[in-house]
Amino acid sequence: MFTTQLVGLFNQLDEFQLEDAARLLSQALVGDGRIYIYAKDEMAAVSAEALYGKESLSRISPLFEEGTLAQLDSADRVFLLSRDSDDEEMVAIAEQMSEQNMSVVGLTASHRNEGKRQWTDLVDIHLDLGVTNSLVPTDTGDRMGYPASLLAMYTYFCLYLLISEILSEI
Repeated sequence: MFTTQLVGLFNQLDEFQLEDAARLLSQALVGDGRIYIYAKDEMAAVSAEALYGKESLSRISPLFEEGTLAQLDSADRVFLLSRDSDDEEMVAIAEQMSEQNMSVVGLTASHRNEGKRQWTDLVDIHLDLGVTNSLVPTDTGDRMGYPASLLAMYTYFCLYLLISEILSEI
């Protein structure tokens, strides 16, 4: 059941949004910029892969080093990831990126909560994984198996492959 529902979520990812996100992030690598990444909670798995994995992106750096925001310029791009689109810390970071006119790709797992400020409204491209609940019902009526980090990792590899393809054509 978990695998079937997970495959359904994989198939719901918007390929056009992925391509747009890859193009936006590639702009930094084609020029003199860097990609800066910040991922919160379980999404930090993507940050670790992007920064230290076997197939990490070139010229990618953490957005924060020892709690200090990196020095950004207009050639740079930012990739922000969190479970929730209304995460208050992410709202503050996205506002700061907006004030600096930075180009930002955002990725979240959950849908919007009405009435709360959404950091994803402040980014150029939002990749919404569409995971609102865990996938597998239990005998008690609860659910388990929340695949946010798994879907985010899959999305990262899709972006990695698209970015590599874009860079190979230049």
